[in-house]
Amino acid sequence: MTENNTLRNGITRRKALEGLGLIGATTLAGCSNIKPTASQGVGLADMRIATVLSPTTLDPFMLKGIPSEQVISQIFQGLYTYGDSTDLVPELADGEPQVSNNGRTYTVKLAKEAKFQNGQPVTAEDVKYSFEEPLRKQPDVSWDHPTFANRWKLNMIEAVKTPNERTIRFELSHLYPSFHHVLTQFIVPKSVREADPKAFAHDPVGSGPFEVDLFKPGKYALLTRWKDYWDTPKPQIDQVKFIPVFSGITRTMSLWTNQNHIAETVEPKFWQVTKGFSNTRVSAVDSFWYYYLGFNCNEGPTTDPRVRKAIDYCVDMDEMVKNMINPAGKRQYSPLPRRLAEQWKMPLEEWENIPRKKNIPRAKELFDEAGIERWAPKIAVPGTKSSGDELREKMAEAVVEGLGSATFLQAKVDKYPWPVFQEKILTGADYDMFIGDWVGFPDPDSFMYPLFHEDNEGETNGTFYQNEEVMNKLSEARKSDQHEKRKQLYESAITTVLEDRVHLPLYMLKNSFALRDSVSGFSPHPITTINPRLVGSKHSVSLE
Repeated sequence: MTENNTLRNGITRRKALEGLGLIGATTLAGCSNIKPTASQGVGLADMRIATVLSPTTLDPFMLKGIPSEQVISQIFQGLYTYGDSTDLVPELADGEPQVSNNGRTYTVKLAKEAKFQNGQPVTAEDVKYSFEEPLRKQPDVSWDHPTFANRWKLNMIEAVKTPNERTIRFELSHLYPSFHHVLTQFIVPKSVREADPKAFAHDPVGSGPFEVDLFKPGKYALLTRWKDYWDTPKPQIDQVKFIPVFSGITRTMSLWTNQNHIAETVEPKFWQVTKGFSNTRVSAVDSFWYYYLGFNCNEGPTTDPRVRKAIDYCVDMDEMVKNMINPAGKRQYSPLPRRLAEQWKMPLEEWENIPRKKNIPRAKELFDEAGIERWAPKIAVPGTKSSGDELREKMAEAVVEGLGSATFLQAKVDKYPWPVFQEKILTGADYDMFIGDWVGFPDPDSFMYPLFHEDNEGETNGTFYQNEEVMNKLSEARKSDQHEKRKQLYESAITTVLEDRVHLPLYMLKNSFALRDSVSGFSPHPITTINPRLVGSKHSVSLE
C-alpha cells in the first residue's frame, strides 16, 4: 500500500483480531493442566491458544510488543482497521476520512451505534483523548512504563478538534502520507481510564467483541465474549484464553494432545511434524515482521563500524537462516520486509551483496585494526521459560560461537524476562548487541523512523546511531507526499545504515499458526498484531 491508496468503499466496519488462549498442556508440555471445557451458552465454546510470549499490559497507551497488542486488539477498536490484506476499512468510523488542506487535515465521523463495554457511547472526546494523551509526557510511575512507546506514530498531529460528539478533525503539523494507518490507533473511554490508569491496565473497558475476565501479567489473559457487542458479525467463541508456551515443541504437542486449538508461530524444525498430525493443519502468510541483530552505537567497542563489520564476518547469516528459520520464515537483507521492499521496487540485489560471508581471518584483522584485544561481548535476548524466544536464542548463540572463533571466548548471551529485555535494549548501556524484532505497517516510515531516527532513542531505537545525513533523509521522507522522492530518500538511507552495519538484518518470520480441524473460519493476516482474527468484517471464527 502506498500513499495513494484510499479506504475501500462498501466494506462493513469491524476489526477482528486475534483472541488467543492457551490451556497449558500435559506434563509433556510442562504447563498448567487445565482441561478443555464444554461448550458455553448456545452453541459457543471456549478457545485455547498457545502463544510464544505473554501480554504485560492491557492498556493501549502502555503498549510495548506483539504479545500485549494481540490481546488488546480483541478488547479495543480503532477508527479503522485492516481488511483481508493491507487495505483499510471503517471500524468505529462511519465511512472514509475526508482529507483537506492539501493533505494536512483529516475529518472522521463516528458510527452512531458505536459504544463501549460499559454501555456508554464512543464520543469524539474519547477519540481526542486517545490520540492526545499518549503524546503527553506522563509522570514517572512505578506500576508501568511512564510513556507511550509508540509516540512516533502520533507526533505529526498538531491538534485534534471535536466540532460535535460524532466528528473528529485531525490537523497535522506536516504532511504524513501514511496517516491513514495512524487512524487504526485504539480508542479508550476517557472517563474510565482517567479515573484509575493503574487499574485500567489490568481491567480495561473497550468497544471490541471481547471483555477481560481475568488477566495475570506474564502468565495468561482470559477474555469473554461481550454479549452486547455493538457491531456485526458477533463473536462465535464464548471464551478465549491466552497463555504463553515458551517451547516450540510444547506448543506443537499441545495440539496433538488436544489441549489447545491454535498454536502460534510454528517453529521451523517442527513444521513438517505439525503438518503431519491428524486433524491438524498449518496456515501461514508472509508478514511485515522484521528480526535483526542490533548494535549498541552509544558505548563500547560496537561504536566502531570496523567492529560491527568484523562481527558480520563472524557468522554466515544466509546459512544460519537457512538452517534455523526455513520454512517458517525468509532471509531478509534490509530493515524492510521483502514484500514491502518489492512493493516499493527497492534495490534488493544490491542490498543482498552488502553482508559478508563468514571469514574469521578477516574478522580478526578488523578487530586488530580497531584495537580490540580483550572483550567479553554481551548479546541481549528475551530468554526465560516464561517469556523467552527460542529462535532468538539460537541466533544469538550462533553469533557467540562466531565471536569465540575470533578469540573472544567470553562472549555470552544475556537472557532477560520480556519486559526487562524491552527496557534494557533502550538504555544504550550494558549490552553490545541484541536480537530485536519490529512489526510495522505497509510503509517504509514505520520501520526506518522508529528504529533509526534519533528522535526515538530510548523509546523504540536501541542502537543510538548518529548520522545527520540519514536523520535528515528520514525526516524529509516522512513529510513528503511524492512517492518517487520518498523512495529515493529511503533507498539512500537504508543503504547507508546497511553499509555501516547499524543492524545486521536476519529474517522475516511468517505469521504461522497450527490449528486443529475443529477451528473454522480462520486465516492468518500479514499484519502480525491482528492475528488470528476471531471476528472480521465478513467472518467469525468458530469451533465445531
